[in-house]
Amino acid sequence: MAGLLATLSMALPTATANAAPGSSIEVSVGYADNLRANPDHFPTPWDGAPGVVFAGCHANCTFDAGAVRFVNNAPVAVTVDSVKVKLSTCTFDMWPHGTVLQPGQQLIITQTASGAADGCTGDQGFFDTSDIGPNGAGWSGHCDNSGVIPEIDASIDGVPNVFTDSGQVLNTGGIDLASCPSGSNESEQWTDIGSVPCPGSTLTLAPPTQTADIGSQATVKATFANSCGQGIQGAPITFAVGSGPNAGTTGTATTDSDGVASFSYGGSSTGTDTVGASTSNPAGTISSNTVTVVWQQRQAQLTITGGATTSDFNDPATVAAVLTDSRGPVAGAPVVFTLNGAETCTGTTNASGVASCSLTPGEPAGTYPLVASFAGNATDLGSSATADFVVTREETTLTYTGSTKAANGQPYTASGVLREDGVTPIAGRTVTFTLGSGGSAQSCAGTTDATGQASCTIATVNQPAGATSQPVTAVFAGDAFYQPASASGTVNFLYLTGRAFGLESSGLVGISPTPDTGQVATSGAGTVAPPCVATLSGLISAHTLCAKVVTTVDPGTSTATASVQDATIGVLGLPVIRVGLVQSSSATSCSGSTGDTSVASITVGGIPVNVNVHPGPNTTVNILGITLVLNEQKPVPGADHGLTVNAVHIKAAGLLDVVIASATSDIHNC
Repeated sequence: MAGLLATLSMALPTATANAAPGSSIEVSVGYADNLRANPDHFPTPWDGAPGVVFAGCHANCTFDAGAVRFVNNAPVAVTVDSVKVKLSTCTFDMWPHGTVLQPGQQLIITQTASGAADGCTGDQGFFDTSDIGPNGAGWSGHCDNSGVIPEIDASIDGVPNVFTDSGQVLNTGGIDLASCPSGSNESEQWTDIGSVPCPGSTLTLAPPTQTADIGSQATVKATFANSCGQGIQGAPITFAVGSGPNAGTTGTATTDSDGVASFSYGGSSTGTDTVGASTSNPAGTISSNTVTVVWQQRQAQLTITGGATTSDFNDPATVAAVLTDSRGPVAGAPVVFTLNGAETCTGTTNASGVASCSLTPGEPAGTYPLVASFAGNATDLGSSATADFVVTREETTLTYTGSTKAANGQPYTASGVLREDGVTPIAGRTVTFTLGSGGSAQSCAGTTDATGQASCTIATVNQPAGATSQPVTAVFAGDAFYQPASASGTVNFLYLTGRAFGLESSGLVGISPTPDTGQVATSGAGTVAPPCVATLSGLISAHTLCAKVVTTVDPGTSTATASVQDATIGVLGLPVIRVGLVQSSSATSCSGSTGDTSVASITVGGIPVNVNVHPGPNTTVNILGITLVLNEQKPVPGADHGLTVNAVHIKAAGLLDVVIASATSDIHNC
C-alpha cells in the first residue's frame, strides 16, 4: 500500500491521517458483510491470510460489522497498545491490548461474535457499525444519514493517535445500507482512513499475453486494488494454469505494499497456457481476468569456430561450430557442415555445445562458403552460420622413374610418378619430360594414369655425339588443384670407344703407334681413319700401314680394323723376322665383342712359321728365342663389352716388343 496510504506522524497524537508520522503503520477501514455476500466488496485479506493477526470471530462466522486494519511496513516490530472505536457516544474496546506486529504483519479488528445487532452492542462482541445512530441509538432501517463520523483511537508504541473515518466507511455512509434498498450488501473493501468509500475491488492479471522460451520462466503479475485504485497489501493470491501444456501448475503469493503479487513458472514444451488468479474471503472468491503465455522453441545461435577454415584440395579438414541458446550450450544436437554446397559432414554437439567433423574439399583453390546448419528440435529453433573456407592447392611430389640409359638414334621412354604428399597417386595430369638442355633438348609429354604414372617416348634420341650423359627433367606445371612439382635425373648415353694402329715397337727400337686413330669415344656415328702410311723405314720397316675405327648407332656398334702389307724386323743380335700381309678386326655391340686376324706369312731367321691364315685366338709360337702371339685377343677393362685384337705380337726376350695391326673396340652404358 506504499504510495497509496499516507504516512501518519506519531508526533501528532490527534492526527486524522491514515498512518502515524514517524512510523510506517498504515490504517485502513472496511465493512464485512457475508449475510448478503459480495466477494468483490468483502475486505480482503481477512482471517487466515499470511501475516494477518486477526482479532475477531474465527470459525463459521456471520459477519455484519465494520473492520479496521493496521499494517506494519516498518523494518522493525511495533506494538499496538490498544484500539478503541467511537461512534458518537458508543465506544468499542473489545480487542486484545499490546499486540506486537512484526515487519510486514497486519492487525485486523472486527466483531468477535457471529451475527448482526442494532445499536451499541460492543459488550456482546458485535460491531454492527452500520446500525449505530447518534448517542448509540439503533439505526437499523434508517436511510437518512445519522451524521455520526466514526473515530479510531489507537495507541502505537505508547503514542496515542486519533484517526477519523471522515468517509463514513465504518457506518456505510451514515445509513443502514442493508435497508437502502432492503437486502443491499454492506461490504466495503479496505479503504484508506479518511478517504471516500472504495467499496469494490479488482484483481487484474498482466501482461495480457507474453512469449517465453521453453526452459525459461514466465512471470505474471496480479494487482489487487479497491475501486479507488488503491493497492491492497497482504492479500493471498492463488495462480493457476487452467489450460495449455502446463495445465495444473499452480502457485501462491501475497500482494506487496502496491497490491502486486508475482508468479513465475517454467515450461518444457511448446503451446499456449491460459493463466488465471484468484483470492478468497468469507463472502466467496474474487477472480482475475485470464492471460496467455505462449511457450516457444528457444532461439539457437550457431557460430563456426575452433576448427579449420582452410585446407589443401583433397586434404581432410576438421570443421567445428558451437551451438547455444538462452540457457547456454546445446548438447546432443546434430550440426551439418556443407562446403560450397557440395561436401558435407555431420557432427553432434558435446556438453559444451561444440560439434565437429571432417570434410574433404574437392574444389579448386579459392574461397568458398562453409555453412553450418542446425535443423532445430523440440526445444530449439533451427540456426545456421556461414564462414569463408579457403581451399589451397594440394602439395605434390614427382618422382622420375625412366631409364637412366639412352642411345642416340634410338627411342627413349621417359616416365615419372605424380603423387599427393608423396602418397596418393594423382591421375589425369600432364607431365612434360625433357632430355638434354639448350638447343639439343628433346621433349615429350604424358598423362598420369590411375597409379599416378605418366610416360612418353622420344622417337629418336639426337644428343651431341660427345655427350656421355645428359640431364633429364620431369615437370608438372600445376593447376587449380595441385601445386607444381618437378624431378630430375641423369641419363647415361651409350657411347662407343675404340682404337686402331698399324705398328708399334718398344725396347731396342721404339716406334709410336703408326698410323694411330687415337682413343675414340663417341655416342654418335662416325669414322676415324688417319691416312695410311705407305712406307716405314729403319731397323723395322713396313709398307702400307692402315688403321680405322667406325661407330654406328641404332644399334650401337664400334668396329676397329688395322692392316700392314708387310713388315721386316732386322735388329742386330736377333734373327730377321719377316711378316707378310696381316689384318686385324674387333667389333663390339651391347650383345658382346668379336675379333679376327688374318696372317699371310711369317718367317723367323729364314725359317717359315707354319700358321693358319686365320689363326685361333692367342696362338703362340716360340722359335729361335722369339715369341710370336698370333691373333692375340684381350678384353678391355672397365667396358661393358670390349676386345683388343693384335694380329701379330712379337716379343724377343725383353729386348724388343712389336705389335703389328692392333684393333680395339668397346662399348659403355648398354
